[in-house]
Amino acid sequence: MRAFIAVNMADDLRRALAEAQERLRASEADVKWVRAEGIHITLKFLGWVDDEREPGIADAAAAAVADAGPFRLSLVGIGGFPSATAPRVVWVGVTQGAREMSELARRIEDALEPLGFERERREFSPHVTLGRVRSPRGRDRLAARMGEERERPFGEMEVERVELMRSDLHPTGPVYTSQREFALGGARIEQRSDTGDGACAP
Repeated sequence: MRAFIAVNMADDLRRALAEAQERLRASEADVKWVRAEGIHITLKFLGWVDDEREPGIADAAAAAVADAGPFRLSLVGIGGFPSATAPRVVWVGVTQGAREMSELARRIEDALEPLGFERERREFSPHVTLGRVRSPRGRDRLAARMGEERERPFGEMEVERVELMRSDLHPTGPVYTSQREFALGGARIEQRSDTGDGACAP
């Protein structure tokens, strides 16, 4: 399976972010927008892994977050990589909870490296991806609208779990399925069967 470990967004945050996407769509820029159902924060992209490796990955992830307690997460402002004036990726920033999110990513990196998963070379930057720019068409208009949203608050949520996600690729975009969840501070592992749609890979 093609897999990643993520924090999924609460429903009210998904709605707020979907409304932000609609405001940005008015720029008519050439952007592949993430569907609201697929919005998440990726902690670690694993790539293609054999199904039989899932239990070992789950054990490592559970141990990594076993003594990391729940925390509050706030989303504020829209920005872009590599810059807000010439974005290739449109994102929403994490303010409160950024340190804890980075610590979660570090714990998971440490736990999965012995299983053969290469560490990320770039420093982890907590953010929610809203879309990826496909061409320069409308990019200036998009940047202008992003500037109007750069300090907008989108809401808060309590982060209580991380999830092992499966990404199945389809012509309309990947379908994300939560395989297992790991409760922060409890290392509870649950088998999951719900499915959500995303518009782009993590």
